[in-house]
Amino acid sequence: MTDDINPKLSGISRKSVLKGFAGTSAAALSAGLLGPGASKVMAQDSRSAGVILPVDGKYVTAPLRKDVIRVTAVQSPIRAADPDDPKKVMTSNLNAMLESLDQANGFPGHQDLVCFHEQPIMGWNPWTREEALKVTIEIPGKETEALGKKAKEYGCYIAFGTYAKSDDWPGHLLLIGVLIGPDGEVAAQHWKLHNVRLSPTWTMFTTSVWDVLDQYIEMYGADAVLPIAHTDIGNLSLTVSPYDPDLHRALAIKGAEICVRFSSGGFSVEDSKSAALFNQNYVITTNQSLSPDQPGFPAYSGPGGTSIYGPFGREIDMAESFHEEHITAAIPIAQFRKTHRLPDIPLAMVMPVYEQYTTPNPPNLQTDYQPDTPEEAAQYFFSNRTW
Repeated sequence: MTDDINPKLSGISRKSVLKGFAGTSAAALSAGLLGPGASKVMAQDSRSAGVILPVDGKYVTAPLRKDVIRVTAVQSPIRAADPDDPKKVMTSNLNAMLESLDQANGFPGHQDLVCFHEQPIMGWNPWTREEALKVTIEIPGKETEALGKKAKEYGCYIAFGTYAKSDDWPGHLLLIGVLIGPDGEVAAQHWKLHNVRLSPTWTMFTTSVWDVLDQYIEMYGADAVLPIAHTDIGNLSLTVSPYDPDLHRALAIKGAEICVRFSSGGFSVEDSKSAALFNQNYVITTNQSLSPDQPGFPAYSGPGGTSIYGPFGREIDMAESFHEEHITAAIPIAQFRKTHRLPDIPLAMVMPVYEQYTTPNPPNLQTDYQPDTPEEAAQYFFSNRTW
């Protein structure tokens, strides 16, 4: 179903990732499943090939299931589980997702893609790392299995954000964008790419790709750093990285047609709109609704703004309230693919600046150390700033 080369987070090795990529790519190429120009960009494996880029503006694709796809974004409440007894709330949250999938595929008709917000299963609170690891899920696991049954029932893709843990990354708290395919299986899982450090006194301690960049590349290959899921509803990126326009531009250069973005209160509608405007693709951002049962926070904690934007930043649909709401849109993906052009970037002008730029925090700061609290994370990252 997909031509995705992103790492599975449980029970996988670097060797199996590379072998799987080489086999999948070669088989897809010989079967004619990849788009124009694919023969120029395929290589033996993701590590030796480095980053796989389009040639002559033609990027890798999979055949589309239909010319026009229907998508729904579910603006729903967020409710945090108790780390000491998480089962009740997490089960209730999962059942609410399953009910929303029935609703989304009911009166509006069957959908091709249904999107949820950043933390629909365990919710969010300013937990310690030890507490947060108690409410994580495994991918695949019982939660993805339950969602997979609904995906298979309706023949749709399901996208959501979640905390996750992995045997390959012991002690690390991962924030993942997950895509479940219509066959019921996990089709893609994209790590959060980069944490924007919030303040000198409080910041996030999840492990992003940036925080373990060298080890991540060694395990999964350079091309998996900015991953694209090549599906039969379009090329999807699954991101939990707001306020990082350079990352979204890079994904667009690699051929991202639909950017599925997850939020839980801390995002800007203008950020989503500008991403669609400057990158000329579709951006679906799903945020939480008003959440009266969220412990420790007022019911109004950054809800609303769930939106779908098209090329040129054109608003297709947006939630009309802060309450629970589904927004639904039709995306003419086949026509878009015929006329879509990758970003036109004057590299000779900007590269001298990028090449000399120094990031405030270097990569790899969480390879051998993981902060335990938001306060400790802030102290650690700000004490390791280069400027």
